[in-house]
Amino acid sequence: MSDKKKADDSRPFSSRRLLEIRVKEIMNRRPRTVRPETSLEGLLERLLGQIEGCFPVVDKNQRLVGIVTESDILQVLHPSVHQETVGSVFREIMKTTAKTVSEIMTKRPVTVTPKMTIAEALNLMSEHKLRRLPVIEGEKLVGLLSLRDIVDLYRVLR
Repeated sequence: MSDKKKADDSRPFSSRRLLEIRVKEIMNRRPRTVRPETSLEGLLERLLGQIEGCFPVVDKNQRLVGIVTESDILQVLHPSVHQETVGSVFREIMKTTAKTVSEIMTKRPVTVTPKMTIAEALNLMSEHKLRRLPVIEGEKLVGLLSLRDIVDLYRVLR
């Protein structure tokens, strides 16, 4: 092994390497999903059986129609109205009487594509205060990227 190669192997971790990796390389390609008509009871049972704290919501054609998170469930179980607009108060009240996923899900979630970089995904996560992003091609769900996926990659590359 040449001295140059040894020097390259001992260089400190570069976060640039992490940030240039594409979403498709680390996303969960088979996230567990729910349908809009899934009951809240069914959602709670499914939530107990997985690590992720969210479910992308898809229609019968795997088209992403929303996302439901632990925060949405918290609002159902323990409503607290801190918003000042009439629309947001109405939405909070509706969540307390919800019976299906479609009534509590976020209908237009922030998404990424498989070709986006981790830097782009982190920018969206930071800007919107999110820990998970559905990955779509066209309108179809093809994966889920979580902050945990990025942290795991960071630890491997380090």
